[in-house]
Amino acid sequence: MKKIIILILISLSLNANTMKMDYIGELSIFGKIAAAKVVYDNDGEKYSIKIIGSGVGIVGKLTNNKQYILQSIGLVKDGVLIPQKYINSEYGNGFEKIKTYTIDYANNKTIVNEYKKDRVEISEFDIIHVRYNVSYKDIITKKEKVLDEIYQDDMISVFFNKKHNLLSMKKDETKQMNALGSKDTEQGIIVKHIRQEDDKSIFSVRVKKDYLSGGSKDATFILDSENILYETRIDGILFFGNASVRRVK
Repeated sequence: MKKIIILILISLSLNANTMKMDYIGELSIFGKIAAAKVVYDNDGEKYSIKIIGSGVGIVGKLTNNKQYILQSIGLVKDGVLIPQKYINSEYGNGFEKIKTYTIDYANNKTIVNEYKKDRVEISEFDIIHVRYNVSYKDIITKKEKVLDEIYQDDMISVFFNKKHNLLSMKKDETKQMNALGSKDTEQGIIVKHIRQEDDKSIFSVRVKKDYLSGGSKDATFILDSENILYETRIDGILFFGNASVRRVK
């Protein structure tokens, strides 16, 4: 479920100085299951894109009301986004997980740092008072690894970067893009232009590694004439029905 939410949240594309938008996610048999806010800043020299999402209702309960934050930070050169840092964070009750990818272009490598804090319950028997005393302890782990390669996009910037010229694609034209941040997207994202409907462009997107077992292999996303996400959906998610994300303002 988490991967489905993230996939439909990252299928976004924008081109503006500063924009703030709200989206809701829905499953056909449950109704509203997620909410997301997108904030995009681009002053022509630097950019920052942040997506804040969380489950609501039954999905909120299944995910322990965690909040997911995806952020891409970098430079802008001739209108092209050049990611320098990609951050994937999860926050819950007594739980934090922050994975930071720092792109070192000069040395052709990517440094990945992972921080995780998990609060655990400690129960000790008090023989004098004949009871259990309960306390909590934060367990913190840190990891670092180095990838000996550079990706020109991360999971967010890949859909925001105007160098891909998604709106200029012709019917049935496909593009393969690779993005840092997930083994799935690093192996390749296949985008195909399906059709044009009035002022909206409809595409399909597929990661080479298919984890949508029992459902459609493609996600569908729709961009309006301003290159902004209008709606995205995945059909046939096991017995859950169709999943979609749509802009509400």
